[in-house]
Amino acid sequence: MIMKKTIYFLSIILFVSSCSSEVSLVEKDENIYKIFKENCETVIAYETAFCEESIDYEIFYSENAIIKGTMLGDKDSMYVADRMIAHQELWQKYDFSMSPLNPLPGVNPETKKMDSSVRMYFDITITLTENGNSVTMPMYNSFDFDDEGKIIYLQYYGDFTSAFLSLEEQI
Repeated sequence: MIMKKTIYFLSIILFVSSCSSEVSLVEKDENIYKIFKENCETVIAYETAFCEESIDYEIFYSENAIIKGTMLGDKDSMYVADRMIAHQELWQKYDFSMSPLNPLPGVNPETKKMDSSVRMYFDITITLTENGNSVTMPMYNSFDFDDEGKIIYLQYYGDFTSAFLSLEEQI
């Protein structure tokens, strides 16, 4: 009789603890999804501001943000101050537009679970303002965020070097 009560009691404890664990996982997943959606809004606003040549870097970037790109001759890592200078130089010569953005959820590389980071595939069109010639190329960007929802790490992949060279050769 004592053994039956013990087994019954342990079964109830296991059942209750598994249910509460499941609820906390669901709450955690919902919270990550909510943060991901907010981060998507940040990314879309950032990319829009880039195309409009009007980025408020303090709103979008964390103080310690690192940016890595694929342009020939770029430093291994750039910081926000470097990014601001690079953007100003680009905007003097080129105009940019993008295909509709469809952000995708990123995953933690260790756990393989959604982590509120944002990934995107899209096309960017670069126009040389001097003559109106344009080139469109595929891009991939990945954004990681700090706890305040600011970009802490940005990676971008696209063949900007070839795009710019092709526009310059068309002059």
